[in-house]
Amino acid sequence: MTRRRTAVLLAGALLVAAPAQQAQATVAEKAKFVFHLGAAYYAFNTWVWKPYRQYKFQVGAPGQRANIVKAGLALAFAAYQVNAAVKMTRNTKDPFLNKIGSLLPGFGQSLGAVGSDLQRGRFNEAGIHDLNRRMNTLLNTAQDQGQPIRPVAVPIPGL
Repeated sequence: MTRRRTAVLLAGALLVAAPAQQAQATVAEKAKFVFHLGAAYYAFNTWVWKPYRQYKFQVGAPGQRANIVKAGLALAFAAYQVNAAVKMTRNTKDPFLNKIGSLLPGFGQSLGAVGSDLQRGRFNEAGIHDLNRRMNTLLNTAQDQGQPIRPVAVPIPGL
């Protein structure tokens, strides 16, 4: 009878403790999440936003076509990183991951759409401005939650 009682008590404790353990994401999960978003931010900032502000996408700029295609590849990489972060937020109860995760699905789709245009050599100025606005919203929200997102320099094959 004591074995059975011990098993029942243990099972009861596990049922009570399991939801409490999933309420907060671990430090490693948050670090991985922030890494993915930092890599996406680095790709966008380095290969899209800075060249755009330096007028490298304008007609007649040296290497214009190559810069536009590089920006498209960088956005495809950023979309991949954002989608990896979205997958991490699907089954979490962590308030930070839920808050930031709610901003990501539309952002990932925008990255993919603008990136596809750029890869084909089509310059989408309004799309780039929209991505910058969304990126700033994402960064500010993360900062307000006490988890700043910093650029993570990840080598992108071919760039």
